[in-house]
Amino acid sequence: MSLLAVGLLVAQQVTPNAPPASAPGRPEIVAEVDRGLRAYNAQDLAYYQSALAAEAFYIADDGALFAGKERVLQLFTRLFTRAQKPHLEIADVVTGGQGDSGWARFNWTLTGTERARPGVATVLFQRSDGVWQVVSIQNTAKGHAMRTGGSSPGASPAPSPKPHEH
Repeated sequence: MSLLAVGLLVAQQVTPNAPPASAPGRPEIVAEVDRGLRAYNAQDLAYYQSALAAEAFYIADDGALFAGKERVLQLFTRLFTRAQKPHLEIADVVTGGQGDSGWARFNWTLTGTERARPGVATVLFQRSDGVWQVVSIQNTAKGHAMRTGGSSPGASPAPSPKPHEH
């Protein structure tokens, strides 16, 4: 299944009225999130070498995009070999999906770095041959405020709709 197909399938499962954090959701996805959290806090690169799909991508909370397993591994290598070791805590895990596609959304707090901060993550998973792999991790900083009364710098306005000709 392509990354686009996984994203579309997962998007169909997300509703504006997502279940509360206490909802059962997908226990197998909760377990995958827990494994990823423990690996991150242990700076366990071997886990990520097996857990990331070849086409995986990671979007950092500053918007930086790391496309492909090797680029994501390079990022984690840099993070894990710094003098200050990052520590991640998560809460409010919500999961969903269908069949061999799953997703998780959770709040996170990063400490142990120069720039401790809170955020929200969405992770897309794909199961192949009975093994779950991460295909996408997207982080957004908490408090990321939208501007009101105007468009964002660099944003392109939507094209004006053309009238239908009969």
